[in-house]
Amino acid sequence: MIIEKLVLLTEKAASILPFYRDVLAFPVIRSEKDSFTVQAGWSELTFQETGDQAAEAYCYHFAFTIPENKLEEAKKWIEALVPIGTEAGQDVSYSESWNSHSVYFEDPSGNILELIARHTMDNGVERPFDPQQDILCISEIGITTSDVPTAVDQFAELGIMTYRTRNDNFNPIGDDNGIFIVVGKGRRWHFTNKNAESFPVHVTVHGLGELYLVEGEQGLLIENKK
Repeated sequence: MIIEKLVLLTEKAASILPFYRDVLAFPVIRSEKDSFTVQAGWSELTFQETGDQAAEAYCYHFAFTIPENKLEEAKKWIEALVPIGTEAGQDVSYSESWNSHSVYFEDPSGNILELIARHTMDNGVERPFDPQQDILCISEIGITTSDVPTAVDQFAELGIMTYRTRNDNFNPIGDDNGIFIVVGKGRRWHFTNKNAESFPVHVTVHGLGELYLVEGEQGLLIENKK
């Protein structure tokens, strides 16, 4: 599953644009009064203001894939720029079932970002880590819902199937290229002290089209605009 475009909500786009433009050095594709879009490998990332000054703080979790052999160098790069997350005294997460290593950090709005090296992918490079070339794509976005199994079944109807293992509270779907992390409300995000909450997500998936994802009274609502 290839995530071509990801649109997320924010309280004030201007306050986080410098982080993505100047700190992470992502190329800016578009910048307007209430939104901006940056390039992250083959993916586009947009932050759109809600226009509601009383809006709750939006906190998303999403991940960027890096070459599978560059986690250590990527960690040195990002921790020189921002604090990175820790858990049980460790600042690198290893998933045996996924065969991957990750580091976590936050943007100024508190969104939880991740750099992930997936050793199941043949994308290693034999040169020093270069964020301009080695942020390959957005490969994960967290989708929070009150009913994980039903949401997973809905995605399956669209052809997006469970990745690795099915679970009633944490169920990734997709493949190594792109994953929706479908989680239950209140579940703590890994390497943070933040619990998952539901926020609207607008994502464009290659070959599938635009998906509008929003939590309703009965669970996740999925609108597919092909």
